[in-house]
Amino acid sequence: MKKFDAKSFVAGIIVGTLGLTTAFAATGIKSAELSDTIIMLKEVSLPLGKPLVSVIMDDEQKPSLYVPADEVFGKLGYGIHYDYAKNTMDLIPGEDSRETTGDAASQGNELLRLENHPNQKNIAESGSFQAEQNQTLVLTITSDIQGGSVDLFLFDPNGTEQHIIIGFGDMSKEIPLEKGTWKYNCSGIFKEGGNVKIVGTVKE
Repeated sequence: MKKFDAKSFVAGIIVGTLGLTTAFAATGIKSAELSDTIIMLKEVSLPLGKPLVSVIMDDEQKPSLYVPADEVFGKLGYGIHYDYAKNTMDLIPGEDSRETTGDAASQGNELLRLENHPNQKNIAESGSFQAEQNQTLVLTITSDIQGGSVDLFLFDPNGTEQHIIIGFGDMSKEIPLEKGTWKYNCSGIFKEGGNVKIVGTVKE
């Protein structure tokens, strides 16, 4: 596997749960795939729970590497403050990470909401959520994408994977939850256009 020295990356190539498409709202992604690159800090590898992604933009030939901001900055001593209502991510030295979802009434019982940006023919999002025992994740998916598909991977607290393939057409799915941290990774390219939205709510 290739080694990637942490000294060589800059803030402009780091994204986290805000998603790849947030950083590139004005351009398109030609291809995106998971990378087995290892991040090194002072000759010691940084163990990460989330995958790295190798991305080639429409106007580029060589790939750029994207890493999960929350984990990498956390290991460098920064707290990550997400504000989903404002779509911002603040780096606070020496503080614990936290998330702000905005008005609880408007958010309801959503655990996740994933969708491509307007006029973008791709999606690449990842993140996590906390679940309690005897809860159920209800996924409501609306999709009219063409010329491709979207892969949604869910990982339970034990690391067991569930793979959902999304094409053209709406669908819903219920997934029993175990107590703990669930992680998800959603990516896909649909060159002929369309939009996809995935909303995950919890029911007791």
